[in-house]
Amino acid sequence: MSLCVDECSFIQLHASVPHPLCRGMRFEWAATGGSFLDPTSSDPVYFAPTTYVPGGENVWVTLTLTDAQGIRYTDQVEIHVNDVR
Repeated sequence: MSLCVDECSFIQLHASVPHPLCRGMRFEWAATGGSFLDPTSSDPVYFAPTTYVPGGENVWVTLTLTDAQGIRYTDQVEIHVNDVR
């Protein structure tokens, strides 16, 4: 799935855990650009960065889940940030 967002705008991301009985999951969101209002939320609000690249640029967002036993799982999504100037 391809995601696009305009620079300097907010979007809400959503994570789902395939095993709803899992308890004690920790969420850690990171991005190669932009920021999160709460990077430990399961559904954080992401603020896209300003881009100076004509046509925009791609940002990689990574979610790391850590379960109660300390096992880590990661997933990534690429978001295209549109240059709106």
